Amino acid sequence: MLKTRALSALVFVPLFLGIAWLGGWAFDVFLALVLAFAGFEFARMLKVAGYRVSSALIISGILAAVLLRIFSSVAVEILTLPLFLVIFGMIALWQYEHDNKQAFQSLVFGLFGVFYIGVLGAYGITLNHTGSKGNLWVLVTISLVWLVDMGAYLVGSRFGKKSMLPQLSPKKTLEGFLGGTMVGLICGILIGLILNSKMLELGPVWGGLLGLMMGPVAFFGDALMSLLKRTMGVKDTGKLLPGHGGVLDRLDSMLWALVAGTYFVMIIR
Repeated sequence: MLKTRALSALVFVPLFLGIAWLGGWAFDVFLALVLAFAGFEFARMLKVAGYRVSSALIISGILAAVLLRIFSSVAVEILTLPLFLVIFGMIALWQYEHDNKQAFQSLVFGLFGVFYIGVLGAYGITLNHTGSKGNLWVLVTISLVWLVDMGAYLVGSRFGKKSMLPQLSPKKTLEGFLGGTMVGLICGILIGLILNSKMLELGPVWGGLLGLMMGPVAFFGDALMSLLKRTMGVKDTGKLLPGHGGVLDRLDSMLWALVAGTYFVMIIR
């Protein structure tokens, strides 16, 4: 299992980080495509669970959220959220009148997918365009949350005993959480030292703080995705990445990390 995860990560992680390094439009387009595919996986997961949702509508909502972040402001994006609710609501009303008694649940899950994948994912666009070093902020944020994930997995699988979520996910242990958080702290300090000349705002202190933040962020993102998958009755969101599941499985903590990274940069600048 570990070997499969490692081989899969050797393809996906360098690709994602390499395009993050490029930044600009290359990263914007790549992120939009990744989020759209994650939306496809999300819709497919709902359909497997028996919910009548529109893959095209969910993907369109996700892309709309991303494009609005690219070409406009967050304020404009917020104004469009009621429009999403109207569209999903009208479809739910039509479905209910055509004997779909789970129309409201389909509406809620569909809107959740647009917000969870599209709106949160669009923070990657904001971070990417934060000054002249936006691409580096994206690179640092994603690297740290994935290092935390890896540290939590390795420490938890080796030393984990006390489960933090015994009902939802017994393998998420306190030891894994603390191990991943310490990995984030140490790696954040090291990254801050290495990039100190290129990112004057970062440094070892802020780098360590950002890495420390990624411990709780990664845990929450992973736990929330586990809750969603448990509710839907599936083990993974897809099979594209052997050992990891689908693309959405790899984005679970990264989406929240992009949000945290964006506000972190806003505060320290």
